[in-house]
Amino acid sequence: MNQSLPTIIVIGYNRPDSLTRLLGSLRSAQYPQGNVRLIISLDNSGMLEPLQVASAFEWPHGDKRIIAHQTRLGLRNHVLSCGDLSEEYGDILVLEDDLFVSPFFYQFTYEALRFYAEDEAIAGISLYSQQFNQTANLPFMPVDNGDADAYFMQLAASWGQAWSRQQWQAFRQWLEEHGTDISAVPDIPPDIRGWPESSWLKLHNAYIIARNKFFVYPYRSLSTNFGDPGQHFNIASSRFQVPLQQLNMTYHFKPLASSLAVYDAFCEILPKSIKQQNPLLADYDFSVNLYGCKQHANGLQLARTNARGLHNFSLSMKPMELSVMHNVQGEGIGLIPPQVAGDYASSAEAEYGMYRFFYKFPSPRIIFSGLVERLQLMVNRSGSR
Repeated sequence: MNQSLPTIIVIGYNRPDSLTRLLGSLRSAQYPQGNVRLIISLDNSGMLEPLQVASAFEWPHGDKRIIAHQTRLGLRNHVLSCGDLSEEYGDILVLEDDLFVSPFFYQFTYEALRFYAEDEAIAGISLYSQQFNQTANLPFMPVDNGDADAYFMQLAASWGQAWSRQQWQAFRQWLEEHGTDISAVPDIPPDIRGWPESSWLKLHNAYIIARNKFFVYPYRSLSTNFGDPGQHFNIASSRFQVPLQQLNMTYHFKPLASSLAVYDAFCEILPKSIKQQNPLLADYDFSVNLYGCKQHANGLQLARTNARGLHNFSLSMKPMELSVMHNVQGEGIGLIPPQVAGDYASSAEAEYGMYRFFYKFPSPRIIFSGLVERLQLMVNRSGSR
């Protein structure tokens, strides 16, 4: 079997319309010469439509295989079983059915897998470009990384991701050794720690945090998420829609070790990147907590504050860390002890300041609409348990 080209694995359950949409985007994409294998793996939902869609779909780019599970696996076991196909196929590219891909998704994935194949600090490749910090419920913007088309995050991807056989095997070995109890793994964001036991992504995040590994993320997204109602969403949501790359380009990658745009699991830039740009902080040992979500950090923090710190910077540039990197002095960010950061981060003043930084102040009508949406989500979630 020719294993030089990544195998595409589509994960489906009970959303035939979503599956049809994703498969259509796959068929229209561009591929290199050779056998681009497509596997459509369907968990047992009791519905005939997903299998009918998969069976009728014509795949002109290589071999097509359908795996129709006879018993219900659940999301976690289904994704893990798809990852385990790397043992047979080598490099794999995994897409859940509520995604849509850029015409150039395959070329990016192929080149990124090859470039980072020997870097043991890389846990996988994301097709999705992160533009939202789910832990803070605020926008996320990565800093520039020179001539590279990718940045790095200590967050596993689930909205379009690829692994080499070695990358997936390393995760599976860790999971076999440590099991599914991740309570002893430090530095996991609280929202991730609270995800349900059905989440495979929760385990993968614990793994890369425990082993200090990173995912490669593109600046131009090669996949986007429709947020169709299902196991991820109770109602349709466009919150995680991002712009897709539309025109062909030549990709450039940079090693993790020499990159500036490197982020932890809280979407906070690493201190070494701050120090690299601002020598004023080079001799300090600190953590970065600009979003204010690290509740139990020790030592000095670079955080949002109205207090006087060892050094203070203006909360003005976007992303926030640029004010520190360029030594824009002023108010809003300080190098301070953790108790000061914690007190301010939990205050109404801090919440208001962050909203004003990223957005304009909402009108009463917008506030009311947001309350209605939140109540609807709460009702749907309680009804689905």
